[in-house]
Amino acid sequence: MALVLLVDDEADVRHLLGQVIRREGHEVMEAESSDAALAVMAARAADVVFTDIQMPGRDGRWLTLELRKRYPLTAVVLATSVTDLGASTTLRFGVLSYLVKPFDIGAVRDALKTAVAWHEEIAVAGPEELQHDQLEAWLDSLEIL
Repeated sequence: MALVLLVDDEADVRHLLGQVIRREGHEVMEAESSDAALAVMAARAADVVFTDIQMPGRDGRWLTLELRKRYPLTAVVLATSVTDLGASTTLRFGVLSYLVKPFDIGAVRDALKTAVAWHEEIAVAGPEELQHDQLEAWLDSLEIL
């Protein structure tokens, strides 16, 4: 069971994602902003973070960069309304996947599965193994994205 943090300024979005993730057997925490997310992470670091990109104040890109610095073992999935964020953007920000709103439940499950598997593998290997080329090769080997 993984610990998943959902970061979105919309409570309905957090609720929907939370339902899906709990049904998959994982524990869920929530935060309504990037600053709130970092406070939650300081108290109990999540294995996986799903974060919206567009939020008031500090956005999801800023949060992702902070998470990469502070919590390199945490897998990050971005949520966006942009239909083609692209692999280069996700790799540049160190995220494993992105979801397009409105969410497809199958895509949420796939992103969750990928993020949990990555977290488990990198937690064993250690953060020194977290290199972009290794991340890219690992994602290619999964064949689920």
